[in-house]
Amino acid sequence: MQFRVLLARANRLFRAMRQEFAKPDDAWAAAYLPEPELRIYTSMDARDREHATRVAKRLLQLKPDSSQILIRAALLHDCGKQVRPYRWTERVWAGLQPIRHLDFETTMQKKQPLTALEVRALHPQLGAMLIRSGGGEARVAEIVDRHHHPLDDADAAWIHAVDELE
Repeated sequence: MQFRVLLARANRLFRAMRQEFAKPDDAWAAAYLPEPELRIYTSMDARDREHATRVAKRLLQLKPDSSQILIRAALLHDCGKQVRPYRWTERVWAGLQPIRHLDFETTMQKKQPLTALEVRALHPQLGAMLIRSGGGEARVAEIVDRHHHPLDDADAAWIHAVDELE
């Protein structure tokens, strides 16, 4: 791994330790999001909002002709993580574990709250559910739902690729 990439990850880890360190560009995001989706975005932890705006802005650098729908999906791609409080040590630990395949319906029927590993594995589906139930656009929810396993969805593949650069 290049030194620059390692330095960027160390900086992100440092900012993850305290919400006050995060600097999300909420005004920029608000210019793209309609009210129902903006409510979901603003309910996210500041550290997730900062990551989301970086992903969306990077997407626009790499694909300047990105649709409004794609930019909105980039801004909301991790909104499903808000179902569990942001604990940076837990996030780092969960991020170091291999992602297990979990059945969404079965997991949602079990005891609550979801574990950090369950949220990590299911946050795309959780986010899509939040978007749909919050009055967001169906296509935005669909892209969010597929962003870790895009298959033949080119929009979801863009979110996945740019998210991996983060």
